[in-house]
Amino acid sequence: MSNISTNNNLLNWHHPTKVYFGESVLLQLSKLIEENFPSVKNALIVTGKYHLKSNEYFNNSISNLSSLNIEIYDKIDPYPSPETVTLLSDTIKKNKTHIVLAAGGGSVMDASKAASLLSQNDGDWMEYSSGAKKVAKKGLPLIAIPTTSGSSSEVTKFATIWDWDKNSSAGLNNELMFPEIAIIDPELTQTMSANLAANSGWDALTSSFESYWSTESNSITDLYALKSIEIFFNDLENSVNNANSHSRSECALGATISGIGYSNSRPNLCHAIGTPLTLNWKTTHGQAVCISLPYFLPFIFDKLSTSKQNLLLSTCKVSNIDSLILKLKEMITNCKLNIYLDDCDISSNNLDKILNGIPMERFLTVPTKFETNTIKSIMSKMFNIK
Repeated sequence: MSNISTNNNLLNWHHPTKVYFGESVLLQLSKLIEENFPSVKNALIVTGKYHLKSNEYFNNSISNLSSLNIEIYDKIDPYPSPETVTLLSDTIKKNKTHIVLAAGGGSVMDASKAASLLSQNDGDWMEYSSGAKKVAKKGLPLIAIPTTSGSSSEVTKFATIWDWDKNSSAGLNNELMFPEIAIIDPELTQTMSANLAANSGWDALTSSFESYWSTESNSITDLYALKSIEIFFNDLENSVNNANSHSRSECALGATISGIGYSNSRPNLCHAIGTPLTLNWKTTHGQAVCISLPYFLPFIFDKLSTSKQNLLLSTCKVSNIDSLILKLKEMITNCKLNIYLDDCDISSNNLDKILNGIPMERFLTVPTKFETNTIKSIMSKMFNIK
């Protein structure tokens, strides 16, 4: 279903994922599966290699799935490749899996969504990512269980896969990739490191800004974007620096709200700029996408309607755009992330390499046209050249 701009006095909204959020909700996993998928028998739990193995709460929760034949697949690396998707898809088919439970961060959920889809469609991932083939069938039922507060993949129709051999992103945006169920239990986010809380949180917060300014946005997506921004402005620093349980819970909610909104009004400019940073310098995703936000926002802010400007400033509890930019830079720094590219070990000599690696098609939903020279001029300020 496409999104229709409110400029045409029309809007569409589509979000099919059932969301279960709350403290200890994961303990109801067995009941939720029985209620929603009464006929399934074989379940594949997909996780990362390390994070959940020693998590007693998670292990206790899945031990209640006594009515299912459980297999665990723990071979997902950060930034999964097409080969990772193929291996997982082959495992799904080999095990005659009926349902996939993706428990982890964005990499685990994206790989699981992609592999579930691929397992039910002929061909390889790159054929679908490139558009050479069209997805014919939905993947297996998938329950997404996030352990971080930021990727929002548990409630989106996107999967970002990284083709390291070709140095490119190989993602897919497809309505058939929405998870059937998202289970967000804040208890699973309590063990995040400060750095993981910062990177995942800034991923979601940046996505909400992009969703808000996008030409795909409408009055419904704006509600989600603004609420997510409000939550992260109130709680992200406390979640990162103090691992406060209330703030961790709020950021888990903020990330899910962000994803529900931007499923209908997609992230754009900051994620586009972040792509070559990750591909070429392995810059962590949250850092890669948030670093450009304070630099480009002033140019986009001027293109928003006065009412949208005022709503954003009010939500962020500032009086003008200059104060908002200072606040963003302060928050990024307080979360121990960088506001300059050279602090990410990226030299200003690489500016042209960054520009050449930006997927410019993602700029199409930005409300102002950026010429290459303008982008270069703005990005030159992202280096702390003394």
